[in-house]
Amino acid sequence: MKRGLVLLVLLCLIVVTGFAKTYVFEAIPETGLAKTILALEKLPVFGTVFMIGAHPDDEDNGLIAYLAKGLHLETYYLVSNWGQGGQNEIGPELYEALGVLRSQELASARAIDGGKQLCFNAYDFGFSKTAEETFNNPDWDKETIIGNLVELIRTYKPDIVLSRHAPTGGHGHHQACGVLVPEAVAAAADPNMYPEQLEAGLQVWQAKKLYQAGSGGVRVNTGEYDYVLGYSYNQIGRIARGSHQCQGMAGSLGTPGDAFSNYKLLSSTVGMEETGMFDNLDFSLKAISNGIAGDPEVISAIDGMLLELNGITSSILAGFNAMDPTGIGDEVLEGLSLVREMIAFAAESNLSDNNKELLVERLVIKEADFLAAASEVFSTKLLVSGNDSAIVPGQSFEVTATFWNLGKEVIDKAELALVLPEGWTVDKESEAFEAINFNTNGQAKFTVTVGADAAYTDAFDENPISAVAVWEVMDTSVWTESVADIRVVPKVSVSLDPERLMTTASSSAITRTINVKVQNNSKEAVSGTVDLELPAGWEIVTKDTSFSLGKENESKSIQVEFKIPANAPLGESEIVAEAIVDGEVFNKGFQVIAYPHIETKNYYKSSVARVAVIDVEVASGLKVGYVDGGLDINTVYLRQMGVDVTELSPADLASGDLSKYDTIVIGMRAATTRPDIEANSARLNEYVFNGGNLLVQYHKTREYLGSWAPFDFTISSNRVTVEEAEIKILVPDHPIFNWPNVIGDSDWEGWKQERGLYFPSKWAPEFTPLIDTDDPGEDIPAGSLLIANYGKGTYIYTALVWYRQLDYLVPGGYRVFANMLSLPKVK
Repeated sequence: MKRGLVLLVLLCLIVVTGFAKTYVFEAIPETGLAKTILALEKLPVFGTVFMIGAHPDDEDNGLIAYLAKGLHLETYYLVSNWGQGGQNEIGPELYEALGVLRSQELASARAIDGGKQLCFNAYDFGFSKTAEETFNNPDWDKETIIGNLVELIRTYKPDIVLSRHAPTGGHGHHQACGVLVPEAVAAAADPNMYPEQLEAGLQVWQAKKLYQAGSGGVRVNTGEYDYVLGYSYNQIGRIARGSHQCQGMAGSLGTPGDAFSNYKLLSSTVGMEETGMFDNLDFSLKAISNGIAGDPEVISAIDGMLLELNGITSSILAGFNAMDPTGIGDEVLEGLSLVREMIAFAAESNLSDNNKELLVERLVIKEADFLAAASEVFSTKLLVSGNDSAIVPGQSFEVTATFWNLGKEVIDKAELALVLPEGWTVDKESEAFEAINFNTNGQAKFTVTVGADAAYTDAFDENPISAVAVWEVMDTSVWTESVADIRVVPKVSVSLDPERLMTTASSSAITRTINVKVQNNSKEAVSGTVDLELPAGWEIVTKDTSFSLGKENESKSIQVEFKIPANAPLGESEIVAEAIVDGEVFNKGFQVIAYPHIETKNYYKSSVARVAVIDVEVASGLKVGYVDGGLDINTVYLRQMGVDVTELSPADLASGDLSKYDTIVIGMRAATTRPDIEANSARLNEYVFNGGNLLVQYHKTREYLGSWAPFDFTISSNRVTVEEAEIKILVPDHPIFNWPNVIGDSDWEGWKQERGLYFPSKWAPEFTPLIDTDDPGEDIPAGSLLIANYGKGTYIYTALVWYRQLDYLVPGGYRVFANMLSLPKVK
């Protein structure tokens, strides 16, 4: 059944070619013959590479594509954290929700560049400048994180480890990873390090080479063109990198041609003299038995079978015919059978437990490669779906598994079954089919009942249901698995709006409202009541908190009024909401994280609102216009403070009456989504000249130009990351520090994540700096808060991170911000 030469030229007809003008997600997760050829080319290769970086956008995508799609190595990107402390340029998600979004952007990038994704569970607490600062954070306990990394190294056993960072240069998380990676590589090979992992069944592992990104070492040309894919690996990497949209990255192919990734060798067990990254390394099938010690006859037998397997893979590649892919199907199955024979032989051999386990583990990886190749060569596809994608504990629903034969060979028989979590039930174990012909399928319908105590499917959980097809062709059994897009959700979900609420201190009782949203996720009607657990002394005013929801996905927002007593104690507490339905209590809701370039995920949160009583005043009758770029929710907090806020549209900026606003605020980085700010900068300056107060919050360099202001200034990358950094008030008698709130040292305490970032480094003499703050050991220009008089009004540019302080209910953040807003009303 062999068919001669590989007809690669025909692939031009099926691989997407040309230069993408916009982000292309479907272009690179290859399909058709391209996917088949890549699966076949992987058969004679065995090896693993780890690339390790600090953040979700720190990977070298072009090199990942080269390693995974060019060399066909198992290629993993290990990220230290999910990027929770970063910024978001496409939506409102911050903190934990941003981590979910960025984790899925990583998954999309891996689908494109061919890598696989792992995380070693540090936490992104925000920007830091040094490794020392990073390790001082409890979320970066060095011993714990190295242990996590060692466990991954011992589990996946990389031949090469590529560190994306050095111990110096870059910011603190980068430096910390530069320190961690070499220590973890050494610890993974030391039986005295983390012995509990060895007791749990892992083995020590010594990576053969450790590299660090940087010049002075080897260069890998990722600009090499791949005839099968129709792109260079660098181009594939550039498109993959466009998955990080929330970090302002856009997929672009760029131009063909050389593109180099540079890495220097830090340590090696195979010699330090080299001309290329892969010198002195064996990625052939012989690598499967390399390092296996024991009975020479057993090792000789394994090597003989590996040599035979290598001959089969060579024949497969030489005989592949693009016009008849199934022509080499018998040899793919022959190779699969031989791998299985080797697994059985190794398992029954007299090798030591450790050697036997390592050998079988490697052979099982190669078995998976042959299974994948068989599915491609014979053009089979397994689809699984449910008649309900959001299921609740105790629910019964239908799952359909469909196994398609799209190839020329008859599938002799197939058996379909579901894999379910413990405690779930299904009406039948499996369903069998005979003789599935070309372009037909076997379809099985299962009635599944969700376990009564089933866990909700959170953002980092695998979906709970998968289907397995065990099929037979040419007297060989093959199996294929597919995961259903089905998630477990609460019968009733409960969420609060707002999730963070502040109230001003008052000598009189204050009535406030919070919205409790309840949603029915079940097929049946539900009814119940909402209950709030309030801080001591607070009282619910609303008498009727009942709800009735007649159908699935129906929701209702219940406005619950509550009274805060006079002279309520200052400080932070919680409001807890519950929905009681037939005696069952529900106290969780989920935020749907959904964008076109990622898989939709549910991020679960307890139905708890943080609430704070803050001693803050704003000027009476203050009217504020807010230019919202969608990257902060400060308007919510300003209204809670009692400020009359109007969100200004592009039409308002272009032709509205701006003079009716005492203060106009430009939202954090709003210029990135509001080009009308630049277009109307002269009009905003006129507003200032005529007596207005313009407050501009921080922007990155080149996002907001100092030339748009009445007087020029230059935004730099200067920042202060230590939350406790000293604040020096340069003009103590300025109203911003005195009215209507008298600002003292305590107002700069308890700040979250950082003081500020992207401080101006140069400014016109008309500007007066009001604050000087530096990280320890630094002396940067005092550009965190600049003010200038212009005509009758004032222009303020502030690089302090007010939106995070308002989010975290930091009292001083509210008090100083209120003073800036109130400046036109100074008595």
